[in-house]
Amino acid sequence: MKIAVLSCDKNDDIFEAFHHCMEKYWPNHPEVIYFTEKIINPYYKTIAVERPIDQWTKGLRQFLSQIDDNQILIMIDDCFIRKPVDVERIRYASNHLSGNIACFNFELSFDTNDEETGLEGFKKRRHGSDYEVSLMCGLWDREKLLKVIEKDTSPWQVEFDQNNCGFEYYINSGDYIIDWGYRTWNPCNIFKGKWCKDIVPFFESEGIKVDYSKKGFR
Repeated sequence: MKIAVLSCDKNDDIFEAFHHCMEKYWPNHPEVIYFTEKIINPYYKTIAVERPIDQWTKGLRQFLSQIDDNQILIMIDDCFIRKPVDVERIRYASNHLSGNIACFNFELSFDTNDEETGLEGFKKRRHGSDYEVSLMCGLWDREKLLKVIEKDTSPWQVEFDQNNCGFEYYINSGDYIIDWGYRTWNPCNIFKGKWCKDIVPFFESEGIKVDYSKKGFR
């Protein structure tokens, strides 16, 4: 398993905060690899691929082709982990990522139509459900992800298109696996390029210093 952090050059000001939280709350994590355009993250391996936003998936395919592992834990660069990660449940998902399963989404289940299965702590998304295909924090089969993003488009269009390719998608029906402050439908950390005010007390408690003026608040 590798952790792929989807980032961009304009977010180089949050590299340190992500690193602080990752190392504190998941010290024995798998290798972290950043996806940027030109800037190299000084804390983690970086694969920089220049891409216009409307061909973001083309760049992501190039990025994924350079990772030598078929299990990819996708994280966004503002996923500032807030408490110890449930490593055992990640290991459980990793052990069951096989067959026709494309992804274990680590968000909390938000759809009453999600189906109970034999997999402990996860429900199966019904085909056609809202955000069945999600780029939120989750564990992906790399080859299946490559098929899902085979069209050259933006990251937002990926979730709009919902190209599930007939694969199976599961979502967390238990407690938080990786708690990065997100509560369903409530923006947190960074939203549309600006800071959310809820991040300030968390960063203060962690001793994390950032220049909020660079992005401003929403």
